[in-house]
Amino acid sequence: MITPIISWLVLAISTISIFSDVARASASASAQYLSVDQRSLLLELRNSLVFNASKSSKLVQWDRSADSWSGVTCEDGLVVGLDLSNESISGGINGSSSLFRLEFLRSLNLAINDFNYTAIPSGLANFSRLEHLNLSEAGFAGQIPAELSRLTKLRTLDLRWAWLKLEKPNLRSLIRDFGELRELYLNDVNVSAEGSEWCDALSSSVQKLEVLSMSYCDLSGPIDASLMSLVNLSVIQLNGNNLSTTVPSFLANFSSLKTLSLFDCGLQGEFPQEVFQLQTLQNLDISTNELLRVSVPDFLKDSSLETLALWGTNISGRIPDSIGNLRKLSKLDLFNCSVSGSIPASMKNLSKLTYLDLSRNNLIGSVPPFGASRELTYLDLSRNNLTGSVPPFGASRELIYLDLSRNNLTGSIPPFGASRELTYLDLSDNALTGQITSVGWEDLLNLAIMYLDGNSLEGDIPPALFTLPQLMEIRLSSNRFNGQLIIYPNVSSCQLRSLDLGSNLLQGSVPASIFELQSLYFLSLSYNNFNGSINIDVLRGLGNLTILDLSYSGLSINAMAPASAIASSFPEYNHLYLASCRLRTFPRFLANQSELVSLDLSHNYIQGKIPQWIWTLRDLKYLNLSKNYFENLETPLHNLSSSLSTINLRSKVLRGNMLPLPRSVEYLDFSSNNITSVIPNNIGDHLSSSTWLFSLSKNNFYGSIPKSICKLSYLEVLDLSHNHLNGTIPNCLMMASLKVLNLRNNCLSGVIPQNIPTTCGLKTLDISENLLWGQIPLSLANCRTLEIMNIGDNQIDGKFPCHFIAISSLRVLILRSNKLHGEIGCSHSPYTWQKLQIIDLSSNHFNGMLPASFLASWEAMKVNVDFNHLQCEINPSSGRYYQDTVSVTFKGLKQELVKILTIFTSIDFSSNRFEGPIPYTLGDLKALYILNLSHNAISGSIPSIIGNLDQLESLDLSGNYLNGTIPAQLANLDFLSFLNLSNNQLVGSIPDSGHFLTFSKSSFERNAGLCGLALNKSCSITRNKTEVASDGGINDDSEKKWFYLSIPLGFVIGFWVFCGPLVFIRSWRYAYYRFWDKVLSRHSRP
Repeated sequence: MITPIISWLVLAISTISIFSDVARASASASAQYLSVDQRSLLLELRNSLVFNASKSSKLVQWDRSADSWSGVTCEDGLVVGLDLSNESISGGINGSSSLFRLEFLRSLNLAINDFNYTAIPSGLANFSRLEHLNLSEAGFAGQIPAELSRLTKLRTLDLRWAWLKLEKPNLRSLIRDFGELRELYLNDVNVSAEGSEWCDALSSSVQKLEVLSMSYCDLSGPIDASLMSLVNLSVIQLNGNNLSTTVPSFLANFSSLKTLSLFDCGLQGEFPQEVFQLQTLQNLDISTNELLRVSVPDFLKDSSLETLALWGTNISGRIPDSIGNLRKLSKLDLFNCSVSGSIPASMKNLSKLTYLDLSRNNLIGSVPPFGASRELTYLDLSRNNLTGSVPPFGASRELIYLDLSRNNLTGSIPPFGASRELTYLDLSDNALTGQITSVGWEDLLNLAIMYLDGNSLEGDIPPALFTLPQLMEIRLSSNRFNGQLIIYPNVSSCQLRSLDLGSNLLQGSVPASIFELQSLYFLSLSYNNFNGSINIDVLRGLGNLTILDLSYSGLSINAMAPASAIASSFPEYNHLYLASCRLRTFPRFLANQSELVSLDLSHNYIQGKIPQWIWTLRDLKYLNLSKNYFENLETPLHNLSSSLSTINLRSKVLRGNMLPLPRSVEYLDFSSNNITSVIPNNIGDHLSSSTWLFSLSKNNFYGSIPKSICKLSYLEVLDLSHNHLNGTIPNCLMMASLKVLNLRNNCLSGVIPQNIPTTCGLKTLDISENLLWGQIPLSLANCRTLEIMNIGDNQIDGKFPCHFIAISSLRVLILRSNKLHGEIGCSHSPYTWQKLQIIDLSSNHFNGMLPASFLASWEAMKVNVDFNHLQCEINPSSGRYYQDTVSVTFKGLKQELVKILTIFTSIDFSSNRFEGPIPYTLGDLKALYILNLSHNAISGSIPSIIGNLDQLESLDLSGNYLNGTIPAQLANLDFLSFLNLSNNQLVGSIPDSGHFLTFSKSSFERNAGLCGLALNKSCSITRNKTEVASDGGINDDSEKKWFYLSIPLGFVIGFWVFCGPLVFIRSWRYAYYRFWDKVLSRHSRP
């Protein structure tokens, strides 16, 4: 069998060679017989055209003595074909050009030139024999001349990608006599026609049409059924037209259809499944039609599909296993299609596959091996929910692009050394572990992009990475690399442009060779454990650097550059972050950084005055100088022309009364300083209307709140807390844009604004610790998005605000220390506070019984929610949050919660006049941390169901009229660390098990009938076998004394049994630390 095949191949090659020789001889002969007058016309044409000889490959060779004329086809001495495409021709074609005397032309190609937006010459209509006309990308513009309609023998017309339009004539007038036309390319020609118009024009004029390409022609829908008469259509391309219609099922009737492309056409409805079953169909592209629903059918085994692009559509369900039947498929693009389920294992059978994009979907399961896809060059499975390990790609030797980022992949990174063509590698934002020293980086000589950030990789960073000749970007941030950074010397020829090693555990000193990477424009070493110091002048070696982040790197930076280091020798930075670098002075070179956009020098030791030049940097938009030791601002600061949008001067020692107020500012934070001043009445005129955060908290501002602040129509956060402001709260502050209003701890008086609009968007309202009086306005219920409301420590009177029940988002309600009265039940309201987690009604005059059903509706106190903390998202595009704080009474002390954890729950009804029993529904609040009912008139016994509150840490029932015994179930509260049952009428024995033995005498005193160790009272048994306090005491009971002694002795022994190995055995200690690192990492993830 082998010999006949070889003989046949030899015969075939010989035949092809013979025909090639004949063809060359024919072409040469044709050239030799080109008539003299035809040669003259061609030379005259050449001399009349303006073209770039250095880029020309055809015209530059034309010569009267030439034997061949490149681009010219001739028959019987006549020019019948002329191809001057891509000849760098510029200017126009004169109407008298010899071109129009080449009257025997059947083919003319002037594509890819620059005719300088001139009109298509009408003289082309003289070519009555013309069959092929190509003017695509030729630089023609304007109306397509009506004369072209006389070219009735045209078989191909290509006017793509020009600035042309069809008005007079319109499409119908142009093509009505093109009965022989086979291919029509009008992409980017402004046709501007409705569906019935352009469809009818085509179907009635070009019955033999095979290729229809009218992308970006401003066509409208629908796709009319009249197109069915074009039975020979094999290509339909209508991309980029706003058809806004459904896809007609009759498209499946085109028996010769090979390509259907309806990209970005505003399609809607259901895509007909019959189209997928067309046996002739090779290329299908219906991408970027967001309203189009696609149900992918089972594919037939004899399918001809080679390209399937459905990205940006809405695919319901999974990828069918029959996708493996598409043995000819080379490209599959399902990007952002809402596909679910797993990736079918049958895809490994797609041996012709070169391009696969399944990114931004809801895929689960593992990444299948693509071993059979040896021609695979592009693979993107990013932004899914894939699990398992990264499969080996050793068989995919042609792989160029690999993106598996933003999944849940685990395990180590496999070797990639066999994929030597790999250029782009992105495995970021997964859960990959292990070291990366055995990946085979030294073999990836074509690697240009490498993203491994956002994993749990550890160990050393391979020095070989910095020797790869094509590598331009390395991102290894947010991992656990903990070795010493090693970069070999002599790397100045390295192409590396971006190096991100931030948020790791890298140690040791920074290698000096890193400052030899002369191509770097981005460098981040932030949030590491480096040690040592560097001089600021070493940065001069990175001449192309525009972004530098050394914040919290552990490095100390000496900002005093030597006298020889002039400011102009430093790179021109756009973004410079040097937070917590132990700076003691402003780097001098910053004054000349005219292109600086972001500057962060926070958390350093810089003293003195903030220099005036900082406000003159024309491009500076972000400035953070917080947590330094500035004392004042250099003057003058009037009429600032700075473009600053964010100013953060949070500090502890900034004094004075001058405020820099650039008109462009959007984020302004002067909190935690010692500024003593009034807030200017016209401050709203000095700030930009787009300012969204304004904070002057924790200063010494006095006077009234200016009403001009209400002019800041985009203000989202206003924090004037902890000052000495007086007067009333302006009514206009309750504006629709505001999300956070914090006026806490001032001297404000008057009533709470009464006419709060329905457009109120507040999420946090804190007006506590002022001198406000009057009643809580009913209109405050218009703030339907409120999460935190703090009106405590004022002089507010009236009844419990039942109208707040309609605020379903409420999480924190603090009304303590006011003059509120009456009952707190809101039984008539159909609403509940299901998200409420902190409520403080203490120190008021509320009375009546505790409402059982009201307490039972607080769902957030019944189950633990995810571990997080409350914060108000402000300006989502900035990614910033406002951190809410409140104070609570915890373990008998008033404490400030700087972060309000979502798992923290508290009920404080203390110091009121509540009466009656403790409701049994309290036992359902199993996620409760703090319960304080002290100093009321509550009676009855302590419900044993309180023993179900297994998260309870603080319980205060003191100062009531509780009777009966202490339920033994309270001893089961393992987290209870504070207990106060004093000043009641309790009797019987104090439980002597568990941590009840750790509570002091003060927790139980002034209960005449209580007895037990804590009170130093023995219990006697009465006739009815109950325990009561005895007068005898227990001083002579030696057994009890030994029991007391055993408590501290047992604690000491237990402590050293557990902690001793941690102190003296290093491996145990490291294992213990790693355990808690994992626990905290898992709970702190967003």
